[in-house]
Amino acid sequence: MNTWICDGCGLEHPDSTEPPPADGCVFDRGEIGIEERGDLGTHGQGWTTHSELAAQPHETQHRDHGRGVHSLHRVPRFAIGHRSFLVQTAHGNLLWDPPAYLDDQVVGMVRELGGVAAIATSHPHMFAAQISWSHAFGHVSVLVNEDDQEWIPRTDPVIRYWKGQVEPLPGIELIQLGGHMRGSSVARTSDGTLLVGDTLTGVPTHPAWVSFTRNYPKLVPLSPTVVRRIVDRLDAYEYDRIYTLGGDTIEQDARQVVHRSANSHIRWASGEFDHLT
Repeated sequence: MNTWICDGCGLEHPDSTEPPPADGCVFDRGEIGIEERGDLGTHGQGWTTHSELAAQPHETQHRDHGRGVHSLHRVPRFAIGHRSFLVQTAHGNLLWDPPAYLDDQVVGMVRELGGVAAIATSHPHMFAAQISWSHAFGHVSVLVNEDDQEWIPRTDPVIRYWKGQVEPLPGIELIQLGGHMRGSSVARTSDGTLLVGDTLTGVPTHPAWVSFTRNYPKLVPLSPTVVRRIVDRLDAYEYDRIYTLGGDTIEQDARQVVHRSANSHIRWASGEFDHLT
């Protein structure tokens, strides 16, 4: 039996002796409806396994961002190529948006940083190898927002559903914001770091900016109403820096950046500047 991994998105699928069909990924549902639910654009061409990924030439890059936050990134990239984060606390570590692979190097890095006490994701595109990571570290809880249950490709008793807000470990909050997907969320540390996946996303050409998008492959924006809801929800919390799954970082004044970006998005999307177009 193998755990099969989609080579397009990196999500684990149920164990079987034979790989799923070419169109068997949970995110390969044919033509996407107008509501743009779960779209990842052109998808993978097949299936791989953890052993095959481990055998490919690669390395895992580790960066210490300070204040107990560490990022891990596979080079060359596989699938979505996201950055994963490990947040150290006195009560154990949170693995956020886990890697889509496990090998001796990356597991060893995580063990040296204190292991894993809980796993959570920003949204279903980041489920990756969440079940295998849980099993590797003593079957720790994997937190999945209950609004995203339909996208779980590999079920397991370690999955724990939540909604709204939850504290997976003392000093870390998961906050549901929606937008990109119904359960899209951020993780906030007690000292004000936000790990956002792409619930908010950075802009590589403008490091002091974030964007609010429903469908990233197609660049479909969120409505002004939803952007305002996201920002208002975040205003209930203190935060000063942001890290995205793509590696974009806002190291200071993150609240001001979010407000400035949101105000511009809302004004343009509401038609205020139509006379300039």
